[in-house]
Amino acid sequence: SGDLAKKKTYPSLLHLFAANLLPNDTQIWGYARSKITHEELRAKIRPFIEKSGDASVIDAFLSQCFYKQGNSYGDQKAYQ
Repeated sequence: SGDLAKKKTYPSLLHLFAANLLPNDTQIWGYARSKITHEELRAKIRPFIEKSGDASVIDAFLSQCFYKQGNSYGDQKAYQ
């Protein structure tokens, strides 16, 4: 959900998705301390990818993007 993810990681994953280079059951998870929903994550990502492809492809890609909030990367409870 950070700056690098929005500007580089998610656009790169979108290109792989659009080229059918990701398995059909791929789920993409963002993880951070911020308390946001899946939809809020998708809304944050959309402006960085909307010029990168067809709207229906972007919608399909975003439907596979999810978010998990945790206290830190070492937060074992957040991964359960």
